[in-house]
Amino acid sequence: MLKKILSELNMKGSLQIVEAICQIEGKEEFAIALLQAEMDYRKLRAFERRVRSAKFSTNKRWDEIDPKLNPKIDFKSVKKHGSGEFISRKENLCLMGPQGTGKSHSLLALGRQVCEQGFSVKFYTACSLVNALEEAREQHKLSKFMQNIVKASLLVIDELGFVPFSERGANLLFDVFASRYERGSIAVSTNLSFDKWIQIFGSIELTAALIDRFTHNAHIYVYDGESVRLRQAKKNKCKQE
Repeated sequence: MLKKILSELNMKGSLQIVEAICQIEGKEEFAIALLQAEMDYRKLRAFERRVRSAKFSTNKRWDEIDPKLNPKIDFKSVKKHGSGEFISRKENLCLMGPQGTGKSHSLLALGRQVCEQGFSVKFYTACSLVNALEEAREQHKLSKFMQNIVKASLLVIDELGFVPFSERGANLLFDVFASRYERGSIAVSTNLSFDKWIQIFGSIELTAALIDRFTHNAHIYVYDGESVRLRQAKKNKCKQE
């Protein structure tokens, strides 16, 4: 009978452990265990839905980073933002430094963290975001696309600075930053310092306006170190010789 009721209520988490918790003698403890199992199940499913919706490029975790390889980088402080407090305050995050130092890895690990905290995330490389914006514009769906961008608790833009944009692409990306200004958080990784962002956006005025909005209430971390991938490649080469 209990299984039938749980099934009708679609309480899949409770159904999975009902055999075990039926051994508990106290009724109150039984009810608590039953409901806790359902809560845990629903939280896990909700987390998995948020991760799928975020469309992370790959699955990365903090424990996969060895901070000893680049001791100047404050990975610990960046990880603390996984609590999502900066998102609640509509603040931004910027990881700035050369390639291979763990910026993308950090954003991906952080994204999973905030998904666990119940925040919605959208993940793009800068190039893929601009391409998606231009495609939406051509299909007359830009307004709807922008609504989805604004709705997410956190917008992650990875690899800003690797590819320069056309004037139209730069303007569209500026609109994204402007639309989320004091309305939603943006987390960015870039290989360029702010004074070089003009290489991405072209216009001095546009670049200055974008940086002004983004850096207002932003947490900025410099990833000063050596490329871990390059270091590993050198090590592998030495082994082969």
